Formats: sequence, C-alpha cells, structure tokens
Amino acid sequence: MTTAGLLFVFGGGPLPAQPTSISPQPAPLAVSAAACVVAPRPNALWSLARCCATDLKSNPGCRYYDKADEFIILKDNSPLKPVSYMIIPTVKITGIEDRRIFAPPFVDFWAYGWRQAQTLIGKPAADMALAINSVTGRTQNQLHIHISCVKPEVARALAAAGAKIGSDPATAAQLALGPKQHTYRIVKVTTLTGADSPYNLAAALSGARVDMAAQSIAVVGSTTPGAYYVLDTVARGANRGAAEELLDQYCTG
Repeated sequence: MTTAGLLFVFGGGPLPAQPTSISPQPAPLAVSAAACVVAPRPNALWSLARCCATDLKSNPGCRYYDKADEFIILKDNSPLKPVSYMIIPTVKITGIEDRRIFAPPFVDFWAYGWRQAQTLIGKPAADMALAINSVTGRTQNQLHIHISCVKPEVARALAAAGAKIGSDPATAAQLALGPKQHTYRIVKVTTLTGADSPYNLAAALSGARVDMAAQSIAVVGSTTPGAYYVLDTVARGANRGAAEELLDQYCTG
C-alpha cells in the first residue's frame, strides 16, 4: 500500500510461511483524489482509521465504516497476510491495556469482527479466527483485532479437547498451541458480547485483570453452531504474547 511513494506494511505480529496458492480476494476500492496520508509505525493504523472514517475511497485498504459503533474494517496490506483484515476503533485506543475495551461499543468488537469475518473470509465457523496481540506482541499503538482463518492444527486440537473445555474462566482448560507451543487458557461460550466478551473473559482469568497489557486473546469458531472458543496467552519470557500466531492468514487449510 503506497502513500506519497512510500510503502507502509502495518500488519504486526508473527508472519506465516509462503504457501503455494492464495485465495482470491475482493478488489480494493479506488483511491480518491484526497488520498490518505499514512503515518509511520506505530501510528499507521490510527491514521488509517481516521482516513477510512472520513472517506472509504481515501485508501485501498478501507473496506467498511460503522459510525454508530465507531469502527472501520481495514484490509491488512502485508504481502504475507493476503487473507487478513482488521477491525479498528475510530477513537484513539492504544490496545488491550486500555480500560475502555470494557465499555460499549468496544467491548463488543469481537462480535462485530466475527460478523464481518462471515462476509470477508466466508469460511465455515470452525475455520475462522480473530486475534489481538499483547503490548509486546504488536507493532501498532492503535487497538486492532485481526480477522482471518485459524491454523488447521489449532482447529483440530480444539475439537479434540472440546469435551473438556467449559465456560467458566475459573476452571479454564489449558492447551499448548501454535508453532512454539505456547500455553493458552481456553473457555467455550455461545456469545461474544457483554459479560462473555473475550475481554471480560480474559480479565476473569487468574491474574489477568491487573496485567491486561500482557494478555493476548484469540477467538476460534467451532463445529457447534453459535459456539466459540476464547483463548488467552500471557506475554512472559520467550512468549511475546501474540495470539496472531494461531492464524493462517493465507486461509490455505
């Protein structure tokens, strides 16, 4: 994505390996005469959120603007994330450490993001996933939830453990997942809003509320209609806290 002759790759977190094929994607919107001026990291997403909210044609990554619920949908421009989008607030919220994530409309962004995934990704629920990285696992200082597919091996591990995964954060199941087998605490819910917003569920895990900056959350669909896995890992030691590692952003699975 270019602005004034410069390329800004704004997707953060771990990058997947190059696959042999890439799913077709919707054509980008034409750029208007009033092109967006994109700030360098870590403020690129904030400038893009403002541009998209002003004019969806100001940048080819702009896909959708919801004025009432204060978010835009942006196509990730990283060439290593061809099937990846982000839901981003149109007010300044730095990330998962910001206390406003627990207030409407931001507390329900996971539900809004999932609704957008059904159109943008268009895969069965068990193949799709959302993720937000911790402070140390991100490159941008504007809250953004990644929207893409889940890695097939992660989906298989969750399905195999499904009967052992309950809805109470106090008894959350634990699994080692991702390329580096980081530990994730997992609950299964039937809604992503209000008390069951992944932000609230993660905060209810032992020790999380006082250290939200270190939390990294993912939501993965299941084969049970209307049921979702909510996963949380903690940035600690070699674990940067990047639940984005669970995503297959080529959707090759």
